[in-house]
Amino acid sequence: MRSALVGIVLALGGCSGDDGSRGGSASPGIGDGGDGQVTGTAGGDTAGGPGGGTASGTGGTGGTSADAGADGSTGDGPKFDLPPTPDVPADDGCQAIDFMFVIDNSISMSDQQTALKAAFPLFMATISETLPTTDYQIMVVDTDAAGRCAPGVCTHATCQEANQYACGNQFVACDTIRGAGVVHPAGQEATNGMCSVFGNNRYIIEGEPDLSGTFSCMASVGLAGHQSERPMDGMVEAVSPALLGPGGCNTGFIRDDAILVVTFLSDDPNVEDQNTAQQTYDALVAAKNGNADAIVMLGLTPGFDGCTASAGAHWAELIGLFGESGFAGSICEPDYAPFFDEAVGIIADTCQGLEG
Repeated sequence: MRSALVGIVLALGGCSGDDGSRGGSASPGIGDGGDGQVTGTAGGDTAGGPGGGTASGTGGTGGTSADAGADGSTGDGPKFDLPPTPDVPADDGCQAIDFMFVIDNSISMSDQQTALKAAFPLFMATISETLPTTDYQIMVVDTDAAGRCAPGVCTHATCQEANQYACGNQFVACDTIRGAGVVHPAGQEATNGMCSVFGNNRYIIEGEPDLSGTFSCMASVGLAGHQSERPMDGMVEAVSPALLGPGGCNTGFIRDDAILVVTFLSDDPNVEDQNTAQQTYDALVAAKNGNADAIVMLGLTPGFDGCTASAGAHWAELIGLFGESGFAGSICEPDYAPFFDEAVGIIADTCQGLEG
């Protein structure tokens, strides 16, 4: 049986808003959030198919991952409890996993983005130990379409970092579309450079030589997004025919033989999404050819004791629609490792139950 959905606790508390205040303590990080693989310049000024310009970046590789031993094989940090043997036989269940991380890039999300990047290496190490496949695709999506930074509109403080890098003309069309895979984060606490992604897609594929470093680069989406945070809209747009179809920003991301694991993070106590929970669910299921059992929905939200417990009912509804394949945790926890530790069991159960 799959792990049961952990209920969202409705109790009073305080977490966050775009004024930068939040509950809980500062989270441990793996760096300053701005490192990872970065190439010198973006390629072109138009969207050139799935890569959206990533293939033509001509600069040499810049910084490497800030997290030494980020593959989980070295270091003295906490380790997940690994099962003695894989839960899924090699000839059963899913053969691949498509991971989508939808990350709030508003001004209040500094600690949360750092905590996600810190938890990612051990999460993927545990996935590799538990499941019979290492065929992963990993895409990062932010929650904002317009942002606060653009040529001629760069007065906000979040735009000033790295000599106003976010205000330049070096971006392609896919860099400005919510739902498109993020490979060129810009603004305060963002990478402010093009991430070097093996295969030149807007997502990581099997064979990526620096999984953690590349994810850290992509997941450093920064704090320059609009204060209207819309992760459900980001999910819907990411799997839309316009972005998944031929020539789209995310072409090839959703695969028939893979399960889809969506993880979203937001601390917004308000309802900003235009899509409802049901509409979001329907769009994701449609992208998986009607097979809801091939989707895992993970959410780090404010609707918990010690955060903003009365908030996030629409996100709780979305997670609940996926039944035992839905799992919620508090965005205000300083360490996301326990959340992802629990999630591995749900992913393994979903993988084992996948029918071709």
